[in-house]
Amino acid sequence: MIRPIVPADSPALVALSGSSGLFRPDELDAVHGMLDEYHATNASNGHRILAYEDGGTPVGIAYFAPKEFTDRVWELLMIAVDAPRHRQGIGSTMLLAVEEAVRAANGRLLLIETSDKSSFERTRQFYRKHGYAEVAHIPDFFADGDGKASFVKRL
Repeated sequence: MIRPIVPADSPALVALSGSSGLFRPDELDAVHGMLDEYHATNASNGHRILAYEDGGTPVGIAYFAPKEFTDRVWELLMIAVDAPRHRQGIGSTMLLAVEEAVRAANGRLLLIETSDKSSFERTRQFYRKHGYAEVAHIPDFFADGDGKASFVKRL
């Protein structure tokens, strides 16, 4: 079941973020802070976070928000699935739910930015498989040797 998150989900969402392979252990405090900020202010500013729940436990998360200073552009800030649940269609289901929510909000483009490191190739292929075009690349964006790949899809 896909549903909006609640504050009580935060510990499980931080844990699955760590399990997903997308975040280093030293980045999990930032994920927790992002969730706290979402509940404190960002939810009332139009940001949205959905959880994929199975058996009462969140096993997937998708965070998306309208992009400031644009005409109906939204950005997927985070999508992650608990590692033991990879390759079961949860990420695809979550991405489709995000696209549907953005369409319902009259969004016209969905932007996704991710790492260009080889360890993120499967992530980039996931976006391509779902019809996203890679439209930009900035070398060394996140850190030396870790550039940014930007994807977009017209909704």
